Amino acid sequence: MMEQNADSEAFYQQKKEARAAAIVRRDSLSEQLRSSRSEAACQAVIDWLEQQQETFHSLRLMVYVPFRSELDTKPLIEWGWRSHLTIIVPRCVRADRSMELYSIKGWEELVPGAYEILEPDPHKAERCADSFIPDIIIVPGLAFDLLGGRLGYGGGYYDRFYERLCKLTAEQAKRFPYWIGAGYELQLTHEVPMDPHDARLQAVVTEQGLRWTSASISHLPKGANHGSDPF
Repeated sequence: MMEQNADSEAFYQQKKEARAAAIVRRDSLSEQLRSSRSEAACQAVIDWLEQQQETFHSLRLMVYVPFRSELDTKPLIEWGWRSHLTIIVPRCVRADRSMELYSIKGWEELVPGAYEILEPDPHKAERCADSFIPDIIIVPGLAFDLLGGRLGYGGGYYDRFYERLCKLTAEQAKRFPYWIGAGYELQLTHEVPMDPHDARLQAVVTEQGLRWTSASISHLPKGANHGSDPF
């Protein structure tokens, strides 16, 4: 038992150090570079989505609102509004570290929420039912790998949401949503330290394109390549 605790403590320390190093790397990008690389990454997602012709206009896209030096998803969100997609943004509930989902139609529906991140205003935005399942989910993070690994901030919000989606898709006999990490190319690493319960990504998008991971589902959508080739 003591050896197991020691291993757990060592792994916790490894993730803590990895988070600190990842923040330094991400913050090293200038505002100008973050802007141009965010535009390129958003365009890569848009190019892929526009290939989904048979389902394009009914897509329900869940996207995080950027905070600090995260990859800026605002170009993707605004394109989604112009294209009449349903744009879903999460709201963090600190009490149980869960997430509520809201459909938003404009920036005026957001207010500073948990951790001062812009989140849906419950008095303005339309809340989704607890049984709601998005079609595509764009996930933030500190570091990613092409094995599907993602290093989050340690709060476990997305891991809990992933578990909730697993239950919902099983209950409703539906396909699991595309689970896509978004970040800059310098956030890609050889292998992210992962716990067994950590959710693995199906794809990662950076300014270099959208790439499917080895954890992706066997049946890929139209326009997708498996492995590390961007498209």
